Parts: sequence; C-alpha cells; structure tokens
Amino acid sequence: MISRKTIDEIMITTKIEEVVGDFVSLKRRGQNWVGVCPFHDDKNPSMYVSPRLGIFNCFVCDTKGNAVHFIMEHEKISYPEALRHLAKKYNITIEEEAAKTKEEVEEESKKESLLLVNQFAENYFVEQLFETEDGRNIALSYFKERGLNEAIIKKFKLGYNPEGWDAFTQAALKKGYQKEQLLALGLTKESESGKLFDFFHGRVIFPIHSALGKTLGFGARTLKQGEKIAKYFNSPESEVYHKSDILYGFFFAKKAIRAHDNVYLVEGYTDVISMFASGVENVVASSGTALTKGQIKLIATQTQNITLVYDGDAAGIKASLRGIDMLLESGLNVQTVMLPEGEDPDSFARKTSQEDLKAYLQENSVSFILFKAKILSKEAGSDPMKRAGMVNEIIQNVADIPDAVARAFYIKECAELFQLSEETLNVQLRKAVWKKHENAKARREEGRKGEGRKEEEGEMQVSGKQEERVDIVDVLPRQAKLETDNRLEEIEKNIILLILKYGMFEIDVQEVSENGDLYYAKSRIDQYIFDEFHHQQIRFSNSLFQKIYFEYLEVASTAPHQDAIISHFSNKNDKEITDFVIAHLINDEPEISEQWLSRFDIVTRSVTNNIHKLNNAVEETILMFKMRVLEDYRKLILIEIAENTDEELMNLLYKALHRLLARREELAKRLGAVISF
Repeated sequence: MISRKTIDEIMITTKIEEVVGDFVSLKRRGQNWVGVCPFHDDKNPSMYVSPRLGIFNCFVCDTKGNAVHFIMEHEKISYPEALRHLAKKYNITIEEEAAKTKEEVEEESKKESLLLVNQFAENYFVEQLFETEDGRNIALSYFKERGLNEAIIKKFKLGYNPEGWDAFTQAALKKGYQKEQLLALGLTKESESGKLFDFFHGRVIFPIHSALGKTLGFGARTLKQGEKIAKYFNSPESEVYHKSDILYGFFFAKKAIRAHDNVYLVEGYTDVISMFASGVENVVASSGTALTKGQIKLIATQTQNITLVYDGDAAGIKASLRGIDMLLESGLNVQTVMLPEGEDPDSFARKTSQEDLKAYLQENSVSFILFKAKILSKEAGSDPMKRAGMVNEIIQNVADIPDAVARAFYIKECAELFQLSEETLNVQLRKAVWKKHENAKARREEGRKGEGRKEEEGEMQVSGKQEERVDIVDVLPRQAKLETDNRLEEIEKNIILLILKYGMFEIDVQEVSENGDLYYAKSRIDQYIFDEFHHQQIRFSNSLFQKIYFEYLEVASTAPHQDAIISHFSNKNDKEITDFVIAHLINDEPEISEQWLSRFDIVTRSVTNNIHKLNNAVEETILMFKMRVLEDYRKLILIEIAENTDEELMNLLYKALHRLLARREELAKRLGAVISF
C-alpha cells in the first residue's frame, strides 16, 4: 500500500492543469483553464480547471475532483493505479506501507496482469527485430526499405514475431505467464487438438498504445505474398483492448495535436509512421475501420479540428464518405485533403520532403462538405435526377452541423457550386433540420418508455435541448428574430443583474430523490441559474449578457464575496461591461421592467435588499425567461408557416407549434399568469 507520505508528496507536486492537459486541449480563461470535457459528448468547452484550487469541474455532466480523480475517471483505473501514474509522471519514489490483502491484490492486479503480458510481448517482439539474425535480415530490412530509420522504428516500438509456430508462446509460458492470459489477449491460439501456436507468427508487429502509453494490443503485417494470406492481423477485443475507443498513434501525436489544434486522420499503421517520420506528428489512424463515437470523443479531447487524408482511389473515397456523418454531428470542423492520384499517405510522405509535405497538406485542405459535393457532382454529371439526389444528400450533411453560422456559409457555397438559389437550398435545409429534430425527439421518448421513466407532474421542459432552439430559431428568417428581441432582452438583463448582485446567496431549490420523493436543498443563486441554462442548453440572445455570463463563471469560482464580483466587473478594461455594471449596480437598484411590474409583480419583489424574498423570485424569473423564449419561438414558427407551402415541412411546423403551446400553458399555470398573447 502506498504510504501517506508518498501520497502527500504526489498531491503537493501534481499540477492539475498539466495532468488534465495530457488528455485535453486547454485554453487559459482568466485564472482558470477551460477545455472540452472528455466524460460526455461535449461540443463546447464546459470543463474548468482551477490551478489555485487544484481541481477540475465539468458544469454539464458534473464530473469533478482533483488530479487523481481525473486519471481514475479518464483511464478507468483504481486509486492506487492513478497515484502510481502521477508518481511516475513527476519522478516521485513510491514508499510502500503494509502489504495488501490477497483479495485486494487479486482485484487490482487482474487487469494489470494482462497489461504486463502485453508489455512482455512488446519487448519480445522488439528484441526479435533487433537482436536476431532473421529479425535484422527480414523484418528490419522490410521497415528500412519503406524509408523508416531505426529511431522512428524504436519510437513506435515496432517488432517482429519470427517464423515457427510457437516461439513466442513458449517464451511467455517459460517466463511464468499463464496460458489463459495469452489466449484472452489473442497472442496465442489453440488448435482443435489442443496445440498452442503464435497468432502473429511470421509477421512484423505494430503495438497499439493507450493515451497513457500502455500496450493494449497489436497489429501485425505478413511479409509473405499470396492471395489466401491475410495482410493484417489484429488483436481481438479483450479486457484491456477496446478497438472502438483507440486511435493508432494517439499517444505519440497528442502533444502535436494540441500544438497545431488539428489532427490528420489516415487509415493504416504505416500511414501514421511515415507521416510522423516526415515531420507531420499530429496524425492518427482509425486502423482501417469506420470512425466510432469513442474515437471521435478521443479526438475532441485534444482539438475540434480534424483533416481527413484521402488517397486518389475514387471508389475508396466514395465508400468512406458514408462514415463521416458522426464527425459533423459531433460539431467538429472537418476538412479533407486529396493526395495525388496513385498515392497514399505512406507512399506520398516517403517521397516528399518535410517542407513540401506540410505545404501540400495546408494548401490542399478543403471543407469536407464541399469536397463531398464536388465528388458527387462529378459522378452525377448532367443527369437531373442524380443531381437532385446529390443535392439532397449534401443538405442532409449540412443539417448535421450544429453551428447555424457554419450551415449558412455551406449553403452559400453549395448554391454557387450547384447553381441553385440559396432560398431553394434553405427550404430543403429547414425541412432536414426539422426532420432530425423530430426523429431525435421520438428516440428520446422511446428511450424513456423503454426505461419505464415517467415525468414528474408539473415538471416543465420548456425549450428542451439546444437542438430544439437551434432548429427553430437559426433556420428562420433573420428579420423575424430581430423583431422579437426587445422584451426577451429585458428579461435577460434582469437575470444577469440577479447573479451579479445576489449570485452567492443561497435559496431553497426543489429536488427529486431517486425514489421520486420531493425535497428542498440549498443552492447558490448563480449555480441554480447556471444549472437551468446548461441542462436545457440556453444561451443569452444579447452578446453583452452572454459575455458577462461566461466571465462570471470564472470570477465566481474564486471570489470571496459578492462585492468582489461587482468590483471585478466595474473595474474591467471593457467599457461596454463597466458602463452596464456601473449604471445598474453601483449607483441605484437595477431598473425594473414596467411590464413585469404591472403584469406579474415579480421583479419588484426580487431585486430589493430583502434576501428572504429571493427564493421564489429567482425561480419565477427563470420561468418568465423561458416563457418569453417560447413566445418568440411561437411567432417565428407562425412566420415560417405563413411563408412556406411545402406540405412535409408544414406538418413538422404544426407539430412543433402544438408542443410549444402545451409547454407554454404549463408555464403559465406555474406562474399563475393568464396568457394574453
């Protein structure tokens, strides 16, 4: 067991921003760092890292803790394993205390034992490559013929499993490793007669590493020629190797990915190694399979930008286009590079200088949407039906992109490429977005039914997830949005004033226990508002308020009291912010909406110095905000209905309007208000 003294030394020495930074691309924001959370499908940075407090905290999935907790959660390892990782990182000698019990050793060592077998295998294969005559003459010559020097071969720990049937297996058994371990990892196979043999015999070896550099599995390429011989063998799924969560080369590439804020995605092991050897170190491979959610999540921890590198094989390109939709849906910025005809990343990197390779990749990088559009356009030729199908396919891809501004740019470029009007494409885009929204809603409802969950009576899901708001607002005419901003902006202002003046005060918030019972818990006002906004993915429509809101999240984590927050914003080198804060907080009480005063008598009871009245007022303020948002949505949907004749889109709009009106009615009941608009 690790001694208390060692644990204390690890905790004192460890820097949280360095530990998290090994896995997540962090950007400084004030005193803290912020990055994309690796513990949920995060598209916008929602994880904050505080060097002063030594903690990380995701404000969406609520994963939090210190450096040890981060390593435990990210690598799915035990507390002692995480401590040992940090000790190794910071060169701290571990002092052991009393021996662990047999049960503890068995529990913690099961997974570790498999990793040790893989480590033995890796060392064995490397030794066979460099220390045996066959290894040097056959396998090492193969690597060098492909332009790889010994430095890059050793860096990626390439190896060789010699010919013969069971050389490795016998070496592993002689070393004391168990037959069951070898079989579980796929290093050894067993014939029907019970004879053991090496799975990778006669092949060069490509070890596959985790983000921490642990050896999880292997890829192996045959050196023989023949149609009946599989070119590549790969380790099977095991307790330590899950192919869908691993990208080949990621361990070696992650620092370069963060440095360049971009990752190049190629297909195979040699593609990665050759490009790395040629100076392009921010490169990984999907190992010949379609990208998975786990791999995309891994990429998103380091960068939001990915560049797909294609060879000149037209048939291969068209086939691979079908598997990229998840990248767009995840919110990543997807670029593509087409290599010269007849070249793949491996061959092109070997024959091109470092400077020319980097220049080619930069100069030939284009948007994936336009790349796909050009490929399909060439295939469709002048056939009207094929071109119509092509346009619809591209529109579906554009609809997958979460960012509305990016969608607008793509529509503009596609309109020029296809020689169609932007409005024609926008109509189809709106239909596609609404369809995706409806399908997503149906899946969520089906999921709730399957799990037997029932919504609490009176619970209000006003605007749902962000896709609802985006689907409704961002595909509608801009002038319609401008006409509805004034009243919503007034409510947004009062929310900002609430958190600036009273954010650190506590109120009672109604919660639901696991067995469905209602109870009240204490919550800071700013945390309550933050949770409401993040659970339903709401943003302020006013850019000033959104800017203050984001900065408040940083300041509030370290501010000793509320006055310190007000002082911070009133002394900023930002005239827009200071003018607002001084006008509303320094001299007088916040201005009150006349509409709220006459209709609801809400804000007048909430921004006085009587803190006892804040409890109900805060919740009512948020409900009024949601009510105002829904009202703007209602008007925008009516405008869209009036301006469209597409029957399918109209049906979708009427369904959304019906749901919206039902939600608005529930809100009004909770507020005790009468809807007069």
